[in-house]
Amino acid sequence: MFIEAVILGVIIGMAKRGKIYRLSYIRFNMSPLIYISALLYVCIIIMNLGLLEYTSFLYTAFLILSYLSIFIFIIVNMEIKFMFVTLIGLCSNILCFLVNGFKFPMSSNSVSMLYGTEMYNLLVNGKIKFYIPVENSSLSFLGSVITIGNYKIVSIGDIIISVGIVLIVQAIISDKYLRNRSNITFSKKMFR
Repeated sequence: MFIEAVILGVIIGMAKRGKIYRLSYIRFNMSPLIYISALLYVCIIIMNLGLLEYTSFLYTAFLILSYLSIFIFIIVNMEIKFMFVTLIGLCSNILCFLVNGFKFPMSSNSVSMLYGTEMYNLLVNGKIKFYIPVENSSLSFLGSVITIGNYKIVSIGDIIISVGIVLIVQAIISDKYLRNRSNITFSKKMFR
């Protein structure tokens, strides 16, 4: 969903007569945190292939570290226009995750519709790590309750983060005053 947000941001920025090369002008503070977060998330996916026991503490530790890395990255880059929107979305996801005991509410009806009865039974019986049915959760409206087409279930926080990404990317691309800080440029009036 976030890759689609970047693509949509590029399209909107280009429609506003922006230049895609302006994306290279932005220098994010502490950018390795994004790579660390992505690596931790990939580790979680690999662990889900059966390399660790379901009750392993590493699942929870890696997920918390992943969220923490993204949170710190957003905070240190708040000077970027519209970054606060992504922070709102992330905070709503983290809040929902924390109040439900490190589990994220998911619509059991949507799971049944998209993934079948086997996944539905696993969710209802508490066999899916990090997820619980919305019926057994607090702040369930912040959980993964929105179905996008026939392929994905997302939360309100995910949608807010995606909107933030679209706004950030299109703002960077369409910013006519954004300049590459590493290049020295001279005004034409300077030599008159």
